[in-house]
Amino acid sequence: MKALYLAAALATLSLSQPPSRPIAGTWNAKFEGRTFIRLEIKTVDGSVTGGISLGDFEVDSKGVVRRADAAPPRLRPIFGATLKESTLTFFSKDQHDTDQFELRLLDNSNADLHILLNDEDRKELAASGIPAPKPIRVTKAD
Repeated sequence: MKALYLAAALATLSLSQPPSRPIAGTWNAKFEGRTFIRLEIKTVDGSVTGGISLGDFEVDSKGVVRRADAAPPRLRPIFGATLKESTLTFFSKDQHDTDQFELRLLDNSNADLHILLNDEDRKELAASGIPAPKPIRVTKAD
C-alpha cells in the first residue's frame, strides 16, 4: 500500500513541475533600439548548434552596457555547446580569439548571457580600468 501512495505522489509531483524550457530559437539583446547581440540556437538529435553575432559595446564602471553598435548580419558559428538543465555553455571564434559564453534561461522568453572571460582577458580589462561585463539580458524572438 505504501508503494501505491509513493507512486501516486511521484506522479503528482512530476505533473506539477514546469515544462522544460526550450533553448532553441533566436535570442536578441537590444540597446537604444539596436540589436547588438543575436544568438541563434538549433537543437538537432540532442546536439546544440547555431551562431552568434556581437556588435562592439562598452560597459560602465559597474559592468553594465553603456554603448553598443548593431550586431553584424553574419553569424559566427558556435561550438562545444553543453546543455545542463537550463544553462547552455558554448564557444565562438573570431579571427583571433575564442570566446566562451553561458546562456542561463530565466523563463521561456528571457535569459542572461554571460561572457566568460579568461584570466588574461580579465587582467587586460582591469589594467585599463574596465570591469568584466555583467550578464546581458536577451529575449527570445517570436
